[in-house]
Amino acid sequence: MIRVDRRKFLLGALSVPAGVALAGKGIGLLGDGSPGVASEALLRAKDLKLKSGTPYPLVALPGKAPMGQVYDRPPNYETPAEHLIGQRNYPYTDNEYYYVRYREASVLQLTPENYRLKIGGDAADNEITLTLDELNRRASTTIGAVGVCSGEGRGLHHPMIPGMPWTKGDLSCAEWTGVPLNDLLDEVGVKDSALHVSFGGGRVISLSKPDYWRSYLVETIRQYEPLIATKMNGEDIPFWNGYPVRLVFPGTWAPTWTKQLVEIDIRTTPNEMEWSGREITPNELKPFSLIVTPTDGTQIPVKRKVELTGVAYDKGSGITKVEVSQDEGKTWEEATIEKSYGKYTWRVWHATVGFEQTGQQRVICRATNADGEVQPIDPASDVMDSGARKETAAKVFAGVFEVV
Repeated sequence: MIRVDRRKFLLGALSVPAGVALAGKGIGLLGDGSPGVASEALLRAKDLKLKSGTPYPLVALPGKAPMGQVYDRPPNYETPAEHLIGQRNYPYTDNEYYYVRYREASVLQLTPENYRLKIGGDAADNEITLTLDELNRRASTTIGAVGVCSGEGRGLHHPMIPGMPWTKGDLSCAEWTGVPLNDLLDEVGVKDSALHVSFGGGRVISLSKPDYWRSYLVETIRQYEPLIATKMNGEDIPFWNGYPVRLVFPGTWAPTWTKQLVEIDIRTTPNEMEWSGREITPNELKPFSLIVTPTDGTQIPVKRKVELTGVAYDKGSGITKVEVSQDEGKTWEEATIEKSYGKYTWRVWHATVGFEQTGQQRVICRATNADGEVQPIDPASDVMDSGARKETAAKVFAGVFEVV
């Protein structure tokens, strides 16, 4: 197997990715990673004038790069698709492009010197309060994990699905460093009567909204690898992503990853302030993939081969296959998947496609994991009628291009 360094691939990489031929005739890498002779150059992201991978205006929050402003108050900014895979932190999203999601119009600023994390509750044997320094002095671990909002792609559906109208950028992937939550629970002691563990986030005083709490079942926590994180990609967590401390729960949906975390409450009863109002479940991620580049709307010359780059992830079982289809799922071609950077980190994949006619053309993709679970072609099947599903199937993970 030939291995290729892709850390500088996206948007102007100098290395030659798997499945990409050298310019003109020459030696390339076939889909199975073996060398082969290429008949013509293959178009890559750097060869194309990419459209912005978000339909929203590009606005830069303090400390952030320009991202798609879905809402300014509360601050909700999506990652442009072409920046999902970072350049400095490959394959993780660079910190300045990690998406931003809040429900409060103002975000509470917690200072390191005044920060305190309280851990206790009626199902805890003891209660402790930790400063940021005390938290950082405890044994830590580093885990790569995909963070994604449960509204992924909501804004791409017609008719519109209620909620935040995200397109493709309400997800990112980072390498998180922090204290394993289970170590802290062992430190305070958890009674046999414990039912839930609730996580309270610091917030600005609000008369209209309840305190922000999110909860997990005790048995769920024990089965997973959650962190009380203080670092993101080796740096302090950005203010807009939960500084100085947040919960990170790899393999689950990120709305429950409480930001600006100030309290952990081990409980014998459900938390009446649980913000979502939903049943407390493991909240596991299903197999999912999407196309990162070329971005939607990018012009591609007819009868030229182009390389698609995408990402795929699941709850941690492991992605074993990604496929693409140019005929709305009638036939599928298998993509090439890069090496794994960790079971919760997304896998980068590549596929070669070509278009024989001009006009708007669409490619869809799907992922399969080690448990045999296959990404559904229609992510909205549980909320839309059959007519609407037919119209919008796979818009979240489709690439829509202008072939000229």
